[in-house]
Amino acid sequence: MGFIVMVLSAIIGIFLIVLGFSGIKNKKSRLWNIIIILIGIVLVFFAIWLGLPK
Repeated sequence: MGFIVMVLSAIIGIFLIVLGFSGIKNKKSRLWNIIIILIGIVLVFFAIWLGLPK
């Protein structure tokens, strides 16, 4: 179960980071793109934390 959550968190996080950077050129939704990037980074760090030995 934890492995699945780790992998899904990493995949969704990377997807959100790419999605945020691809739309950062649009000035109207720049704030939303930055928020999407930050959520993606948090998810990737969460996946890394889940992967660390405890």
